[in-house]
Amino acid sequence: MNAEREGYTFLWKIENFSGAWHGTGKKIESPIFTLEAIERSQWQLLLYPKGESVGNYISYYLKRLKNSKGSKSLKIDYELSFLTEDGEILKPNFVSSDTFTKGQTKGKNLFKMRDEVFLSKYLSQDILTASCRICTSARRNMGRVKIFANTIISMDKASFVWNIENFSKMGTSERKDYEIKSAHGDHMVTLELFLIGHCCEESINVCVKFYNPSIKFFRLNSFLMDAIGNRFNSGRLEFQVQNTFYDWKLVLFVSKQKMEKSNIYLPNDVLSLNCECDFSTKIAFEGIERIEHGTSSSEFRKETTAENVLITPSVPLADALRSMYSEGLFCDTELRTSTKTFSAHKNILSARSTRFKEMFRKDMEEKTTGCINITDIDANTIHRMLLYLYTDTLEDLKWEIAHALYVAADKYQILSLKSKCSAFLISNLTVNNAYEGLILADLHQDKDLKNAVQDYILQNDKTIF
Repeated sequence: MNAEREGYTFLWKIENFSGAWHGTGKKIESPIFTLEAIERSQWQLLLYPKGESVGNYISYYLKRLKNSKGSKSLKIDYELSFLTEDGEILKPNFVSSDTFTKGQTKGKNLFKMRDEVFLSKYLSQDILTASCRICTSARRNMGRVKIFANTIISMDKASFVWNIENFSKMGTSERKDYEIKSAHGDHMVTLELFLIGHCCEESINVCVKFYNPSIKFFRLNSFLMDAIGNRFNSGRLEFQVQNTFYDWKLVLFVSKQKMEKSNIYLPNDVLSLNCECDFSTKIAFEGIERIEHGTSSSEFRKETTAENVLITPSVPLADALRSMYSEGLFCDTELRTSTKTFSAHKNILSARSTRFKEMFRKDMEEKTTGCINITDIDANTIHRMLLYLYTDTLEDLKWEIAHALYVAADKYQILSLKSKCSAFLISNLTVNNAYEGLILADLHQDKDLKNAVQDYILQNDKTIF
């Protein structure tokens, strides 16, 4: 289709696309959009993440709504495509000239192979950008109209180190548990590690048990950690959750016998697994963001590029929240350190921290004055903590910064931040900071962190002592 031809461009971003739980035959529907200059007809895009009929393909369709305004039949030229991060159309796309009656759906069943789409050029920062251009020769002087829409799949992420003590003594009748909670502290999943098999030939298994019926998609990446913090892939599990009463099992790549033969993987008889979990629960947002008139195709691509350069994970929601924080829009509370005061929003702080929620709900000084006085944490750490609360990102993390953020996260009960800082500290232990890490773990009664640091010290005792 001629890029300079007048008409409509509908740009649909799906955030956290890899967390789509829709199986074969199940679709994601775009927000409804209206083509004012084409008889005010109403349309919608349909995307089947695992194909309408073939599971390893993505299906992509354009639908005219059954109750759409306009003539019974409309002839249009349309183009369905996916865009790169820079706004370029990825070939092959689907171009057609066809007549749509009310309620009719047309497009391509085998539009793209899933394996191809899940490359970084399609899913930069886990955002799929689908584009649909529509023109008609029946109407002149339509101009160029761009409609921007967004669908956000709610995705929780958890990263933690799971230490299994006395692993060599573990029998087939024993189970070791680890609870995974949401960002709001709700119990979502329990992992159970157990052994299967005869003596000296046992396989290491992880069972996934669900405790929240809202989970629709779950992904687990596990990594075996050695005595100095190096990670080795030990297994991956990913599936759509159709029944939370059903348990899933992951068999790790390494057996118990092989583990016991290598002291590097069992320092102090502790098996350490670094686990990364993602689970989606719902469509958090869907809607039309804005409509722009009179912009050419080339300008459209430039703007799309500029927007994507500014993207951070979970945009545009995180980008909007970052702006709210940095610009101080509609703030209703303050965090006051000895050198600087930060404006913030009670709703954001309460949603991310149980400690802040408690402050604002009870008749405490912070509720009545609207100000939180902080005397034991420096301004830079508070700024980084707030940035994490608003955007869920950690930037330019170093040992000293992670150490300070860990203390702040523990004080204000920000569990996800504490977990990420702990994982970073463990992964970046050195002979120079090990004792500092041990003191930190002891002060905050963090058993997992303490075990990891002690194991590191024992493995490097000749250098440290």
